[in-house]
Amino acid sequence: MIPPAFAELPFGEKLVLWALRLWVRAHTDDTNAHEFLNTGFKLAGAKAAYPALDGLMTVLATAGYGNVDIRMPNCAEISHGEHRILGAIAALQQGHGAERAGMYLACWLPPAALRLAQDPLRALAEALGIAGLHVRPRPGAEADTAPAAEQPAANASKRTFH
Repeated sequence: MIPPAFAELPFGEKLVLWALRLWVRAHTDDTNAHEFLNTGFKLAGAKAAYPALDGLMTVLATAGYGNVDIRMPNCAEISHGEHRILGAIAALQQGHGAERAGMYLACWLPPAALRLAQDPLRALAEALGIAGLHVRPRPGAEADTAPAAEQPAANASKRTFH
């Protein structure tokens, strides 16, 4: 079972969640956290991970729809949306193909955007794996069992990080 609390996660998963959360805060606040996040991944031995994470999040931010619940950096809980992103990374690290990894993100991305997200997602999973930063599978996270606040509305055209 995957721990529901940030403090209970292994380092690699904490690093990814920390980076996702800071990326979204910077995006929402229209600030620049690139150097800070890039340095964090370099110090963890995963130099190529940040450009890949940035690419993935840029696809979500520009082509996605629905609500992607990414918590504040200091939040102790992990959202269903955060588990979905971690699940996509884990699927690739476990050797599953892009189709399986895409199941975790399909609720937010139309097919064309999902194809655009495949390369940065694969690069992120590989960079983390090479650095020994493994993400555990999230069984069931790919299913549409998210809380109502995280479900995309019918014909939703706008995606919001919150």
